[in-house]
Amino acid sequence: MSKNSSENRLRTAFLLNFGFSIIEVIGGLFTNSIALLSDAVHDIGDSISLGLSWFLNEKSKKKPDTLYTYGYARYSLLGGLVSALVLIAGSIFLIIEAIPRIMNPETIKVPWLIGFAILGILINGIAALKTSKGHSLNEKMVSLHLFEDVAGWVALFISSIIMFFWDVPVLDPILSIIFTLYILTHVYKNIKAIFEIFLEKSPKGIDVLTILSILKTNSNIKEVHHVHTWTLEGNLIFMTLHVVMKSDLDKVQIVEEQKWIHHILSENGIHHATIELECDELCLSPDCDPINQVKDNHHHGHHH
Repeated sequence: MSKNSSENRLRTAFLLNFGFSIIEVIGGLFTNSIALLSDAVHDIGDSISLGLSWFLNEKSKKKPDTLYTYGYARYSLLGGLVSALVLIAGSIFLIIEAIPRIMNPETIKVPWLIGFAILGILINGIAALKTSKGHSLNEKMVSLHLFEDVAGWVALFISSIIMFFWDVPVLDPILSIIFTLYILTHVYKNIKAIFEIFLEKSPKGIDVLTILSILKTNSNIKEVHHVHTWTLEGNLIFMTLHVVMKSDLDKVQIVEEQKWIHHILSENGIHHATIELECDELCLSPDCDPINQVKDNHHHGHHH
């Protein structure tokens, strides 16, 4: 049930956003407001990312197969990357458009702009409330985005009211540049997070040293090395590690210890762990990297 409702929420947000950004583009051209246009670009960027996250959400739910043995979860990241690139392109275009207008402001059809701003507050407000009911990271991001849009519309509304009473058309391109820079700071954060995942940076919120120190408390474990942790798309976290066990353990004990290790790892946020158990000195891997090994490991190399 919840999958479907998340699906529906993303779809509704997408259709609302997309339909509205088309109206905004027309409105921006009609009222001659570059601030309205920059909001339109922002919204089109949103629509693309919503559309992609709705489409790739489906794709990313596909089960692992022989081609993508980790499954398709990373496809959702791809959506984020594409929409970030679209927003960057749009932002550059808007800044190029807005700067000359600060020098010589153009007239704007203010009453129409006020109407669009009210419409914007309403439509984005409804979409934001709708998606704020979601629990997935995807939906949380989307609703945050929409609430920010509402704030942007409120700013546009206030500036259009000011321009209605006073003749200060320069407010429009200034607002446009503020919007655009704001969008770019966000895009930067998102792209940075996406690249960190692509570059296999250890996921946020996973403290490898803490996990290792908990494993160290077990007297049957002599050392732990070759620890690697990464994430598929920000939520699913994987870890592989080599664990050297005492050599006098029997099968039953080894199985118990392995269960215990899995339990500790899942308690600390690891969704999927691959544990290679070794007995005493034997490590078959020539490039054993002692990431914070449990025991000082200088005699390790003599046994290869």
